[in-house]
Amino acid sequence: MTAGSGKTNMKASSPFSANVVLREASAKMIFAALLAVSLVLLAACSGGNEGASAGGEKRTVVDALGREVNVPKNVERILMGGQKMLYTTALLNPENPTEKIAAWPEDLKENDKATYDRYAEKFPQIKDIPTTGEVYNNTMSLEQALESRPDVFVVNAGVFDAAKDAGIVDGLEKAGVPTVTVDYFIDPVKNTVPSIRMMGQLLGREKQAEDFITYYEQKVHSVTDLLAEKKPTPTPTFLWRAPGYFDCCSTFAKSNLAQIVNFAGGKNLGDDMIDAKQGQVSPEALAGKNPEVIIATGADWDQGKTPVKEGAYVPLGYSESKPEAQKALGEVVGKQPAVREVKAVKNKRTFVAWHHFYDSPYNFLAVEMFAKAMHPSLFSDIDVDREVRDLHDKFLPVEATGTFWAGLE
Repeated sequence: MTAGSGKTNMKASSPFSANVVLREASAKMIFAALLAVSLVLLAACSGGNEGASAGGEKRTVVDALGREVNVPKNVERILMGGQKMLYTTALLNPENPTEKIAAWPEDLKENDKATYDRYAEKFPQIKDIPTTGEVYNNTMSLEQALESRPDVFVVNAGVFDAAKDAGIVDGLEKAGVPTVTVDYFIDPVKNTVPSIRMMGQLLGREKQAEDFITYYEQKVHSVTDLLAEKKPTPTPTFLWRAPGYFDCCSTFAKSNLAQIVNFAGGKNLGDDMIDAKQGQVSPEALAGKNPEVIIATGADWDQGKTPVKEGAYVPLGYSESKPEAQKALGEVVGKQPAVREVKAVKNKRTFVAWHHFYDSPYNFLAVEMFAKAMHPSLFSDIDVDREVRDLHDKFLPVEATGTFWAGLE
């Protein structure tokens, strides 16, 4: 029977064809049985390379969602729910940032190619780490997760529910593999420090984690303490999320970088413009708010693997020069007649920040950058380029080249 044709293939009724059908059905049953056995074996072996998950000594960690989770005391293999976890492992283990990573998706390679290339040059073993699908779009499967033989699964809090719905969390749990969450995305002000602390415990890099936390909190408090002392009026600011990746004008509200706008002395206009945590407004709606400051985001997105439009975004990262970033920002703004007329553009208070501050422990740099943009006289002593170099000099294994912040010329 040909699907949808309504005509019967007479050969299908012959004894030979019947035998073929029976053999195909048997093959399918055998394949299903083998698959089931394979999953059982994978589950039994999961994390078993050192016996960590299979009855080894445990410890309790607290993840970004406040969950107390029992994990192996000596973690050897970690399944990462995102390749951008390299931002974290690099500062905790600069000598070997890929150590203990059993598998991960390719989100860093696609969305921050400059960082991937920079680390791949210094640590070529990064190219040999097995890759999986993504949790957020349901392309990571339980089978992939088990094949990596992890001791623990680290996933962003924002997609934890999606991982549960896909059966990954429960399936790993049945195999003796716990899941823990990190969060730099939903509530970065609250969850960055506990995320770093937990990752330090998993990686056996507790001292490095506490050293970074001390540094991080000092940088953040230098901003918030001065704001608390001087009490400046919050600056009306529009956060322009990834122009060129999204149509004009996408933004955040009440979380993520929007939270950092408010935290650093601004009034995030998107909070009153969209109902979700991220969403779209028209250029005219943006212009109607007439923001004093605009902060766009940009990155080195892979044009072949992401929806970013050539000539419509601002490349930022390790491979970009400041003049190139300023030129690109001017071109992006220039393509929006309504946006060109707002105070933030006319007064040259339109900026672009590295997009990946939105999902990394380096978000303290965004706190400093945003504070200086919104209150320039109050934070005149902040040198954003120096701050980027200082982070790299103290914690990261690669040089601070490129551009992570630029303003409209």
